[in-house]
Amino acid sequence: MSDASDIVTVTLNPALDLTVFLERIDVGGVNRASCRHLQAGGKGVNVSAMLGAWGLTGTATGFLGVNNPELFVALFQRHRIRDEFIRIPGETRTGIKLVTEAPRETTDLNLPGLEPTPAELLELEQKLSKLARPGRWFVLAGSLPAGVGSDFFVKMIDLLKRGGAKVAVDTSGDALRIAIDAGVDLIKPNAHELAGVLGYEPADFSSCVEAARMVQREKVSHVVVSLGSGGALFITPESALLAAAPPVKVVSTVGAGDSLLAGYLAGLVSGRPPEEVAKLATAFAWCALEDVRRELPTAAEIQERLARITVRPL
Repeated sequence: MSDASDIVTVTLNPALDLTVFLERIDVGGVNRASCRHLQAGGKGVNVSAMLGAWGLTGTATGFLGVNNPELFVALFQRHRIRDEFIRIPGETRTGIKLVTEAPRETTDLNLPGLEPTPAELLELEQKLSKLARPGRWFVLAGSLPAGVGSDFFVKMIDLLKRGGAKVAVDTSGDALRIAIDAGVDLIKPNAHELAGVLGYEPADFSSCVEAARMVQREKVSHVVVSLGSGGALFITPESALLAAAPPVKVVSTVGAGDSLLAGYLAGLVSGRPPEEVAKLATAFAWCALEDVRRELPTAAEIQERLARITVRPL
């Protein structure tokens, strides 16, 4: 496998995702769940899992607690993901997702994560330096751990860019603004996160498209904006597209954005034209919405879904 198709994900603050399904939440009362699902998670881990399910063997790094790595190790082995995570003392945090039927929504409870030491941060820098190659994509995704400031985020981006790597960022708030100013190659905000960067809420769809185009022209080569049920915008120097799936029976929204990014990168590294890249990204997100696991259906079903996705130029 070439370095260009070996995508590296960096998850500084991963989590065990515990998704709990229940009819509704009675705040202050007793709530009975219908079922639950526990799996290795974190935004970069989710990207690696979907890429692995597609058949792209990649690399995942960041920090994992030494006390509970089993589900992560099993995921890496199942999808042939190279495990470059640094083990640090303690337990990897748990993120609890409460998925209700009435109304159909997801409530997140994010527990605190581990706090890497300066020596452990330096070890990660050294690992990234060794992994960085011209043309290789790196995905920096998710929140920063406790005690880790934005200066380390900037340092990671600069280190990777100096190594010739391409950097995709999936984060929000100040970290997203910093990433844009640092010259990353790809961002994947949702409409709300894009508004946070702009400092204002676009008035309508056309304003949202123009805002994404402005960021792409001035700062970032690839801007992917997820619009929920409205699909996603894919803005590059070559094209501006809106892709959307047909109505989807949503099981859980957890990991859908990560899957969108995974599909986009899978399309890019395989050399597909922009319309096909947008379709593949949308198909990955569609699959994530209908399955709480980080898995993909058969190749035949993926092809069937690709045929049902609409893409129009903007």
